[in-house]
Amino acid sequence: MKHSIGGTVTGLEGRLVLQNNAGDDLQLSADGKFTFATTLVEGSDYKVSIRTQPLWQVCTVTKDTGKASADVSDVTVACSAAAAKVETFAGDGTQGAVNGKGTAASFLLPSGIAFTKDGGLLIGDWGNSFVRKISPEADVTTFAGDGPNPPFADPTNLTVDANDTVFIADAQSHRIFKITPTGDVTTVAGINGTNTTTDGNGTAATFNAPISVAVDAAGNLYVLEYGGGVVRKIDPALNVTTLAGSSPRGFADGTGSAAKFGRGYNIAIDASGNLYVADSENHRIRKITPAGVVTTLAGTGTPGATDGPRNSATFSNPRGVTVDADGNVYVADFGNSLLRRITPAGVVSTLAGQEGTPGSQDGIGKAAMFNKPQGLTINAAGTLYVADTYGNVIRKVTPVRAP
Repeated sequence: MKHSIGGTVTGLEGRLVLQNNAGDDLQLSADGKFTFATTLVEGSDYKVSIRTQPLWQVCTVTKDTGKASADVSDVTVACSAAAAKVETFAGDGTQGAVNGKGTAASFLLPSGIAFTKDGGLLIGDWGNSFVRKISPEADVTTFAGDGPNPPFADPTNLTVDANDTVFIADAQSHRIFKITPTGDVTTVAGINGTNTTTDGNGTAATFNAPISVAVDAAGNLYVLEYGGGVVRKIDPALNVTTLAGSSPRGFADGTGSAAKFGRGYNIAIDASGNLYVADSENHRIRKITPAGVVTTLAGTGTPGATDGPRNSATFSNPRGVTVDADGNVYVADFGNSLLRRITPAGVVSTLAGQEGTPGSQDGIGKAAMFNKPQGLTINAAGTLYVADTYGNVIRKVTPVRAP
């Protein structure tokens, strides 16, 4: 005789993979009953364990072991939100451009942040007009911009494609730059000193203070204009089109030019090609589908730091945004000096920081402090790296079991 092994999962947000006896994977994405596909011979041992838990959740299994003397249905899996452990990864907190390891280095208003193929980070060191590189071991070097005639004046935000090519939005010169892995810098699109929003090819197109860039798996580049209040698309052939938004700036959900944005600071993209915009002036996080349909993901438009459902949560001048593999969106809430999270269901919570209290204190959750962060990125393991702009440091934030 054979018996089934199963139980109940609660509190799940995201993707959970269970195993029985180190095999027979079972993937779950919602609360409720579960049963493993493989039945066990009567009297044999079972052991239920977690192979993969959702990003930014901690799941615990109870009644996980025993013998299959009958059908088993009382295994319980309880998931809850992880806490955010904040540590200083690089930078000593002073204004400077010193290279070195970890906290021996210095930055001046670091803003943009993106991963390289080797797991390191590139930083748009805004105040120095440099691009800095941080190795996985926290060694800080200057990657580009420190020559006698630096090509870019305002490397606020950047992104890295699958080939390790870097793209930079230079708001001051109204251009998009490309840096190859060997350090060669060229202009991709835009005209120096021309701040209009004109579609075209490459350097025949114009931008109005491009401030952030994101790249998809197909090599399409998306550009957020701080001045123009629009989102542009640059395809691999360098054809520049306007995906969403229109002049004058404002606020409206809609499709294409029917939508309106305020002055935004950052843009991110998920695996399905959806874009997320930190619409700073409107105190909202916006979502754009690949077809250009714009909706409000979260925020009422009134400045604040209220957690809760999307239509009642508030932000204050959000400037950084990134998204993980499970569809959770993370926000560097500049005006509040907070790190926030938005679930796929639109529920907003505060991961770390103290509302309206800038600082540089490491710690867990509310014990930690940020100083007006503007950029962030996340890796596959769920570790966040934050450009803590006015603290002049790079912070590392990892999910841990709540104390």
